[in-house]
Amino acid sequence: MADFGMLFTLILVALTFVIVGMCFIVYIMVIGEREKRKMAESGAVPDESLDFECPHSFGYLSGYPSDQPVPDECFGCANAIQCMNHGTEAAVAVVDEAAEPE
Repeated sequence: MADFGMLFTLILVALTFVIVGMCFIVYIMVIGEREKRKMAESGAVPDESLDFECPHSFGYLSGYPSDQPVPDECFGCANAIQCMNHGTEAAVAVVDEAAEPE
């Protein structure tokens, strides 16, 4: 017969580690939110509604070589994903239309 006392102890230890890990994750999330709120109150976070002048044209990243690192000025841009995907929506529509059976 198996030693159920030892099995029960191992299950309790495993559950304890899971609970402690979940508490740690929640603690880190609370600290992060507190820091964000503190930075927002102090004005350290830039306002996202401010207009940002891009040194490149919109769609610059869609034609940028994939083997090159992304330019530093593009890392803080809120429109970087749209800039990277600019022009691909039309290509997808053409492919979708060509794939439709007649």
